[in-house]
Amino acid sequence: MSFKDSRLGKFEGGTVQFLPTVSTISFGLGVLQESLASAVHQTGANTVLLLTPYSIRFGHIVKIIEDVLNGLTVKKVSLSAEHVPVDTLAEVLSQLEREEADVVIALGGSSTIDLAKGVRVFRSLGIKEANQIVEFMKSPRVLCKAPIPQISIPTTLSGSEYTRSFSAVDFNNREKLSITETLCASQTIFYDPMATRETPHQLWMSSGIMALNHAIEVMVTSPPNEISDCMKLTSAAYLFQHLPASAGDPALLEVNHAREFCQVASWMADHSPMRIRTRNVQTNILYSHSLAYQIAGRYRIPYGLIACTTLPSCLRSYTEENERFKNRIDQISDALPNYSKGFTDTSMLDEPKGLIKRVDGLIAQSGLPLRLRDVGIPRNGLGRLAEDFGNQNSNGSGEDARVLERNASKILEDAW
Repeated sequence: MSFKDSRLGKFEGGTVQFLPTVSTISFGLGVLQESLASAVHQTGANTVLLLTPYSIRFGHIVKIIEDVLNGLTVKKVSLSAEHVPVDTLAEVLSQLEREEADVVIALGGSSTIDLAKGVRVFRSLGIKEANQIVEFMKSPRVLCKAPIPQISIPTTLSGSEYTRSFSAVDFNNREKLSITETLCASQTIFYDPMATRETPHQLWMSSGIMALNHAIEVMVTSPPNEISDCMKLTSAAYLFQHLPASAGDPALLEVNHAREFCQVASWMADHSPMRIRTRNVQTNILYSHSLAYQIAGRYRIPYGLIACTTLPSCLRSYTEENERFKNRIDQISDALPNYSKGFTDTSMLDEPKGLIKRVDGLIAQSGLPLRLRDVGIPRNGLGRLAEDFGNQNSNGSGEDARVLERNASKILEDAW
């Protein structure tokens, strides 16, 4: 398939920047057993801090990692840290105050991986109190001292492992805080389907919708570009094709293969550390991405479930409010079938169907909630969410805040 055949319209030139963040991505079934020890030894580490969710602290994959790192000192910290509460981050920092480590291995979803980034950054700054963490994240400064390296082993498809940012939530003020800092990024990533075997079904599937969100929403709101469009279309096609098959028994070889496709797709959705910018840089609000901050901060709903309940409504809003976005959605719908072939003789994308119907169908097929009310959001709370959204994304402009609030309110009502 040529770019001309993709029916994506006129492509724009631009730039490709390679960020000094992730240096190595290893993927494939069994790659942890093959290469993790080598990756740790390359850092020169003698003592490893292994961060995991509490639920898998004695699981099969932790045992494999401990066996692979036999001969090194492995200090394990396991806790539940959904959305990385600032208080939890402070608790871990205090717990590790007298502990020494040369490298951090983060095994888990986006919360565990972001927690590891936060631990590394604030240890390097000598910060451990919750109020100091909040103060720094609201007014960050350049890091003078590089944190210790991080190796990330994601167990979901959420994508935190390849970003150079991390987030924590100040639940006392219901506010999500984020830092973007090149030095906080993972140095090495392992995508091994074996690491996902203990991930709960709903978490795995909903994180796949979150990955789909990362691919689609940015693409819809950006001008056509032959490099990023190719990556994001392939990511979306892989997820539509392989996420349903990945829900089977994780001990089966075909399910592992499907999960490997999904893991690669979650990386291709953002393709960091390769950053692509079109010549005509257009900054647009990503409603589904941004609304997740308000919803998580106020109701503690997992990000994957938020994506399930807001992505279709956001896409519908884009088609109704913006002719250029509508054309992009139509172009993506036409192009998707071409990107799912080459690995199988048939594709679930062969049937003509619009993008929004495909997204709705995948969420329903995965047994995931489609409505905000299904994840516990009360209807009388939608107004406050929309108001917060407008205020936090308007850069102080009252008129912009009102427009954003109105758009967000429409999306939230449709999603409810």
